[in-house]
Amino acid sequence: MRSTPVFQSFPEISLVQREKHTDLDYFWDNNVREDQGGIVIQRTIRGSVAFWDAEGRKEAREGHMLLFRHGENTQYGLDERCDLPYELIWVQLSETPMVVGLYEDLLQSFGPILRMDPKGEASYLLERLSEKKEQGVLRDRFADAEMAFQLLLGIYREQISSRRGRDPIAYGRHLLETQFRSPRNLKEWVAEIGLSREHFTREFQHRFGESPARFLRELRLNHSKNLLLNPGLTVEDVALNSGFVSVKTFHRAFKEYFGVPPSDGRP
Repeated sequence: MRSTPVFQSFPEISLVQREKHTDLDYFWDNNVREDQGGIVIQRTIRGSVAFWDAEGRKEAREGHMLLFRHGENTQYGLDERCDLPYELIWVQLSETPMVVGLYEDLLQSFGPILRMDPKGEASYLLERLSEKKEQGVLRDRFADAEMAFQLLLGIYREQISSRRGRDPIAYGRHLLETQFRSPRNLKEWVAEIGLSREHFTREFQHRFGESPARFLRELRLNHSKNLLLNPGLTVEDVALNSGFVSVKTFHRAFKEYFGVPPSDGRP
């Protein structure tokens, strides 16, 4: 069973920063960076920036963002085709398993340049992180971790919003990721998507390598493990706030997955 300390599964917000560049000296090669280790979300506020990967040159303009990882074989910066000045805001998150998983899902599904509406949920959260950084209040690891997850899920939600009709499997995964705290069962979610449970399960397994039931179960259990650190919540509170219909069901699932009862996860 997994023995990683819970705190190590929480993302840290390493850096948040605003910048403005007016010449072509701005360039980074992620493959050779000394500060390797971190996933970066970089929104274009004004102008544009070039991004190079195995597929060639792309450009992130206003209303879009770059998504990349230090240590990967990509580059980004300004060239003669970019619009100047280039203004940006970026955040760097530590590479915890869940952050890396969301990053890889976003990259695989949508690519490294994604929509980021200046008035959308993800942009709002990025601005809030920047404000907290400027105020020197990025100190509560629980709150910061929650905001980091909300930011990644907000980005995912923005990409998937237009795919409900065109890609119901991706939309279904989005529903599970954002609504797993609800006690709804898989049959109810599949009915909302408009597919049969058998078809959705088969296509989900083919695309993501695991069944939707297992995916949902792991989301709920990992969430419950974090909630158990809060001494103000009873085990029943944790169970119900993680999507389980009863304490008995939660206790059985937790022990089967982690190898210990929920009480062993308390501080």
